Amino acid sequence: MRHELPRFQKVRRHFASDFINDALSGPRGACLIKLIEYDDHHYRAIFRKSYFELIDSAGMPSKSQWNTLKKKLKRRNRRVFVFRDYGSLECSEYASVGPDQVCLYLDFGFLPV
Repeated sequence: MRHELPRFQKVRRHFASDFINDALSGPRGACLIKLIEYDDHHYRAIFRKSYFELIDSAGMPSKSQWNTLKKKLKRRNRRVFVFRDYGSLECSEYASVGPDQVCLYLDFGFLPV
């Protein structure tokens, strides 16, 4: 079954960057590495695993941790749409890190008023 994505409102990159950077910052520091903007006005946030409190450095966030992050984003801005797809990718393309370093990603956009 294919789901249609909503139309996203074009927002200033600075607005989207501030929004996600603030959300991905915490006691362990700022975790946003890169923000990618797409033609349909949605964004992909690439960030450090250190955003999540993980049992060990090789571990990955649980589904519950991802859902908590999504809820946090919705509380910060009720117009944000968070994609179901999220996960991990190799960091070396986005940041100067050691080999085999893993980053996380989350896609989001802002719904029209």
